Amino acid sequence: METTNKIKAILNSEKLGNAFYNLYDRWLDECKYEDINDYGKALTKVIVSEFPNYGVKLVSSTKRPFGIKLEMDGKKFHVYAKIEKGYIKLCAKYE
Repeated sequence: METTNKIKAILNSEKLGNAFYNLYDRWLDECKYEDINDYGKALTKVIVSEFPNYGVKLVSSTKRPFGIKLEMDGKKFHVYAKIEKGYIKLCAKYE
């Protein structure tokens, strides 16, 4: 499967969407006390459990925007949360 299609599948995962929403909401409350890297590990774990054959690896976690930088198929990309009109959207861009 082409990398772009894998990224689309990841972004459309309901389980990942729920995890992003819950962790982002928690991060807003706990950002002064918790390590952002723990959030990145948790989000990557969800992706790996949903798509075990994709070979996704965590590169780093980001605070602004809240998200994770991943590597897959030799390419790096950033999956992040974007708030728009009261809704949270998952977005991705190649690094």
